[in-house]
Amino acid sequence: MKALAVHNEMAAKGIKTNCVMVSSILQCLCQIGMAPEAVDQFKNFKDLGGLLDEIAYNVVIDALCKMENLNEAVWLLDEMKAKKMVPDIVHYTTLINGKGLQRDLITYNVLVGGFSRSGLAEDAFLLLDDMRGLGLIPGTATHNLIIEGLCLGRKVKEAEMYLYRLEDKSIENYSAMVNGYCESDNATKAYKLFVMLFKEGCYVKKTSRLKLLSSLCLEGEYDRAVTLFEMVLSLDDGPCKKMYDKLIAALCRAGNVKNARWAFDDMVLRGVSPDVITYTILLNGYCRVSFLQEARDLFSDMKERGISPDIITYTVLLDGYSKGNRKKARSQTNARNNKELKRMASAIWCEMEEMGLTADVISYTALIDSHCKSDNLQDAIGLFDEMIDRGLVPDTVTYTALLCGYCKQGNVDKAITLVDNMSAKGIQPDSLTMSTLRQGIVSAKKFQFRH
Repeated sequence: MKALAVHNEMAAKGIKTNCVMVSSILQCLCQIGMAPEAVDQFKNFKDLGGLLDEIAYNVVIDALCKMENLNEAVWLLDEMKAKKMVPDIVHYTTLINGKGLQRDLITYNVLVGGFSRSGLAEDAFLLLDDMRGLGLIPGTATHNLIIEGLCLGRKVKEAEMYLYRLEDKSIENYSAMVNGYCESDNATKAYKLFVMLFKEGCYVKKTSRLKLLSSLCLEGEYDRAVTLFEMVLSLDDGPCKKMYDKLIAALCRAGNVKNARWAFDDMVLRGVSPDVITYTILLNGYCRVSFLQEARDLFSDMKERGISPDIITYTVLLDGYSKGNRKKARSQTNARNNKELKRMASAIWCEMEEMGLTADVISYTALIDSHCKSDNLQDAIGLFDEMIDRGLVPDTVTYTALLCGYCKQGNVDKAITLVDNMSAKGIQPDSLTMSTLRQGIVSAKKFQFRH
């Protein structure tokens, strides 16, 4: 009570207390069995805008637990996090004890993982000591949580050191390190560790291989991704379907459809069945590089295997044939080739409708864009009107595609009307839309000035 009296006297004289003094007062109240008074004083300090540190919070959390007011104790812990204060081992163990939870491996694993992910390596290691003091032996799961967690918390060096110091390292621990490297954008390090282990006859888990392949592809390390894939092919438990799909998609994005097709063929050869997603990924790859004959053959193969195309598959093909038509037009290839591409696009559209697949906004937009860029503005307008008649609502991308067609032909009045119509329907023109309109107006004025 003396400490509290001193505080009140100081407050009356206008002397500010600091967080150390506040924590000491709260501790004194708890030690003499006045937990409710400690909680009240804590709230008073907070209401007055006084400084409260982690120690003060822990004292009050402990007091609330002793008062069996666990909900408020948890609320205070959340308040600490909201204030960017970092709860430590003391706060969590206080709450665990207050809730009467058994301090077992599961509880400690949750805490260890949380501290590691927050980059609090020292607190995580203190928890390990606390575990051992209770006779609990950290297992593989505990070690993995620390390794991956530290990497997520950008403490890669600490994770490496932790793995290095483990006496009985398992392939599970190494897999965790591979995962950790990938999570911290260190795919190259993960790859080097994988290769070193592979040469020693140690093979990381399938999930870790998939994560590594995905990370290599995201970082543009396609050669290493292919090498990794080839190494996995030599194992008894070779690549899973997800791994094939990841590699095929990455190679297609890079324009390397040759290797993408190699992976696809190997997939089929090993009895891993491609589905509509796999086919669509490769079809999109072919269309992006204008390998339309290969796309046509693959599409036929897909249907022969009894795999039904979906709306995305048809949209990819429609867009591919339309883009191919534009390229043919630019290169002044004979009209027969252009007509053939248009015929194929029309056939795909009809086939899609025969299968009961309704064209969506994306499908229509792809065709409208293609027609506009091929100077087939009337066909584009017809498609635009058709999609509205079918109850589909054009989005900003659709309007901008048609807007480009109007501006390309110098029809500024129609372009302005289209943008006004767009706004009237509650569709906000974006920066690209307005930029396209401005360029169209400028081009039209230049044309008028010259003539």
